Amino acid sequence: MKFNLLLVLFFVGLISCNSNKKNKENLKSENSNKKEIVVHKKVTSTIKVQSKGYKLMQQKCYICHFETPNPSKRDQMIAPPMLRVQEHYKPTYTNKEEFIKAIMAFTKNPSEEKTLMPGAVKKFNLMPKLPYDDAELQLIAETIYDYEFGKAPKMKMMASVLQLNNGKKWVLKKESILLINTIIKKTSNFKSTKIEAYNKLGKDVFNDAKTIMLDDSYQDELFNQIHIFFAGIENNMHTLMSTTSISEANKELTELNQQLKGFHNYFE
Repeated sequence: MKFNLLLVLFFVGLISCNSNKKNKENLKSENSNKKEIVVHKKVTSTIKVQSKGYKLMQQKCYICHFETPNPSKRDQMIAPPMLRVQEHYKPTYTNKEEFIKAIMAFTKNPSEEKTLMPGAVKKFNLMPKLPYDDAELQLIAETIYDYEFGKAPKMKMMASVLQLNNGKKWVLKKESILLINTIIKKTSNFKSTKIEAYNKLGKDVFNDAKTIMLDDSYQDELFNQIHIFFAGIENNMHTLMSTTSISEANKELTELNQQLKGFHNYFE
């Protein structure tokens, strides 16, 4: 009798154990499915946001901006292509959140002080304030950061290389010459072991250069020549502003100094 009772208890325990095991497996499976659904929703949501952002960019930005440079429609350009906007802002604001903030801040309140594209401002003037919804503007800024615009060659200006003014140097205002000499002095005497100092130097040089480029008294071919010169050091300035590498900063600074030495060969 005792043996039979023990045998019954054994089978009951075995069935209970198997049942618990199955319940655990089912619960684990359910949790796994839930996780997969959550991840899937996140992926779907991200794709949807990007798609919506691109459509907003098409609707609101492409009214004035081409997506990429189009030499055949150069005369129709009234604003820089979106590719160029990305190229100018992304090296300076490598962090996506900072990039978005910068684009939103400029779009909501454009100013010469905030611009990273002084040549475009001089050529096309400042864009108007756009009363876009913040949520939509953020989606557009995210899209500009993430979107693969591809690459396009730089559109040639009226002159592709620096040229003298009928064999003579271009005459600039005394204030501009003083400013460029200040830039040359800053860069040639610069020494530091801190990357933050290099970043600040890049910003200082860029802001000084921007002052010259945005001077309304420089027009026509004189402006073109000034713009050509600073376009030649643009990448150096932007890289100095954003790099986190001392070796890269030194490389850019060396190239920048070499380019700056040639300024007085064309301007006085």
